This record gives sequence, structure tokens and C-alpha cells, in this order.
Amino acid sequence: MKKIFHSLRSKKILIGIGAFIVILISFQAGMLVGFHKAASSYRFGDNYYREFEGRDHKKGFMDNEHFPDSHGAMGRIISVHFPSLVIADPYNTEKVIVLSDDTVIRRFRDTLPQNVLKVSDFIVAIGSPNERGEIEAKLIRLLPPPPSFNPVISTSTATTTP
Repeated sequence: MKKIFHSLRSKKILIGIGAFIVILISFQAGMLVGFHKAASSYRFGDNYYREFEGRDHKKGFMDNEHFPDSHGAMGRIISVHFPSLVIADPYNTEKVIVLSDDTVIRRFRDTLPQNVLKVSDFIVAIGSPNERGEIEAKLIRLLPPPPSFNPVISTSTATTTP
């Protein structure tokens, strides 16, 4: 029995079987992540149409280029009704962020209370999707406004005459 497990051929077969198992496990993990993301997108779309248009969706709401992020969101706060926020992401998709007592809110290194969040703040929220297509936030980062949202200051000295 010792000769069988110490032979070069046996070692190559065992390494091959081990590599095959690792490949199968990584493939299964990829399928689970993809399924979770697709299910979250489906639930988001289902609830979006039901809440805002008063009907169940019959056809997809997403284009082929954009799957909504299911575990996080980034954008500008457009509505605050604690314990939830609505943000508009860079694609102008509205996402509902649900806060809990365990949600940590940070600006740089400072931890802040929930009541500092207001409309027009820019945030990044990280959490888990729930059955209603909302993101249950574990961490929210308060960000400075991106440069593209800063108001343009006019330097023109020209005046118009009525």
C-alpha cells in the first residue's frame, strides 16, 4: 500500500483530482454570486415598478450594460425618511438604503450619528440586499461632492442691457 501512495503516478493522479475539485468549487462559488446578484436585481425591478407605477413589471427594466449593484450603492441622497434613504446613483437609478442601529456612518475617520445625513449629501453605502430589493446598510461613508457637481462660478464681467 505504501508503494502505491509514494509512486509518481499516484501523486499525479491525486494532484489532478485535487485540482479538479478546486476548479469545481470555484465555479460553484461564481454561480452562487451571480445568482445572488441576479436575484437582487430582479427583486429591485419587481418592487420598483410595483411601488412607483402601481403595477407588476412584465418586461425587464435593465439594459444589457448595467446590472444594479446588489451589495452597495453610491450617489446623492434625494430623500431622507429614517430609517431609510433614497439615493440616485450615477445612472440615475434610485436605490433605497435601509439603516439599522448597527449601521456605521463615517466621514473620513469620524463616526457620525444617523441624523447628520441630509438631502444632497453624497454617500457610499455597503450592505446586503433584502427581499424587497433594498440595501440594508452596514457601513455608510459620507463623501465630499464630486467635482462635476460643484457649481460653476461665472467670471464674466459683461452686463446685458434691457
